[in-house]
Amino acid sequence: MSASPPGPERPEFGPSGYLPERASKRARKIVLRAPLGMQWIVASLLAGLLVLVAGVLYLQRRDDPPPPPWTAVGQVDALADSQSIGDLDALLVAAGGRVRAFAGADEVAYCDASNRLEDGTRVWSLTGRGLGGAPSLGEHPTLVHDGTVYVDPSRIVEGPAPSTESVDPAC
Repeated sequence: MSASPPGPERPEFGPSGYLPERASKRARKIVLRAPLGMQWIVASLLAGLLVLVAGVLYLQRRDDPPPPPWTAVGQVDALADSQSIGDLDALLVAAGGRVRAFAGADEVAYCDASNRLEDGTRVWSLTGRGLGGAPSLGEHPTLVHDGTVYVDPSRIVEGPAPSTESVDPAC
């Protein structure tokens, strides 16, 4: 049996501090053999504190109403099925379980008999899709915050593609 000469113990996983040049170019992972210093502990605590502060600020500000250009147009409880918003040149529709604001739909109104939007000659679904050849209605983004309806009059989202389904007005 041969005994190893006395000296420092060598790790089982290879030499410490040396990596041949060819292997270093193809290395796929880095092995840390020295303990991390105190600066790493402090940095991780500071990063955690930063995330905590950002979360608290977010939770405090989420109760604020939306900033301009969002405009308050009324309370959800006080809305009719449809009503014109003269200031914004839009029709606010609160039927069908969702509040929508359609741009440039002055003479359009909600028809309870057909559960659709009509102007006497043309018909639209509650999503603004034009039926029977009518052009679809563009929509302003809407938001309900604490029971108040807000509309963004600066943007108009294009309506869905019109349907060729023939529909007669019911109102």
